Amino acid sequence: MDEHRSLTSRAHHRIRDMVLSGELQPGARIQIDALREKLEMGASPVREALSILSSEQLVVRNEQRGFWAPAISSEDFAILLDTRCRVEGMALAEAIAQGGARWEENIVMLGYRLNALDRLSNPGPWEAAHREFHAALIAACPSGYLLNFCAQLYDLAVRYRNVARLVAYPERQITDEHSKLAEAALARDADHAVALLNDHYRKTGEFLFKTLAEQESKGRANDATMRAAQ
Repeated sequence: MDEHRSLTSRAHHRIRDMVLSGELQPGARIQIDALREKLEMGASPVREALSILSSEQLVVRNEQRGFWAPAISSEDFAILLDTRCRVEGMALAEAIAQGGARWEENIVMLGYRLNALDRLSNPGPWEAAHREFHAALIAACPSGYLLNFCAQLYDLAVRYRNVARLVAYPERQITDEHSKLAEAALARDADHAVALLNDHYRKTGEFLFKTLAEQESKGRANDATMRAAQ
């Protein structure tokens, strides 16, 4: 039983990474046999892992047709971004009201660690530090439900960034954005901190939304060309 749980957990983490990175193409059907061979394990833990991921909205489950990687669109991303700003803004305000010395120390430490990393030369460590910093900002929120939802929304946003291959932010001082956000939180200025958080996410959203719209436009043009050639 423990071995089965371990295999399911390993499958969950590996498939989750494949979805978030875009290795499993958005909108594509997930082939269980191919995953089983890739992960070198039986079909049962793979299916269980996919069921867990479907509850986390990282996989789409169709009872008759199997599992699919969720599709992406600029319209869906706009809804995701708005939801994330609302939910995480609420969690941040609660954390500022409830946070103590340990909360403050973690923000300072993780903010320093994040700002010491260059995203382009150290993308993996930067992404991990970025996740930890944003989690630290809201960690003092007393609602575990809210924190879990924030973590889920973070994953969905990361998937969009990875699929859109959004790497650089032209003329953007993202280190300053993180520093000012931390300063506002530590100053217990909830209104200013939430406004900075929303602006921080929406700046990324503007670049990503533009990229998605361009990709969708190219896709429609290619479809029209193919139809005309038939």
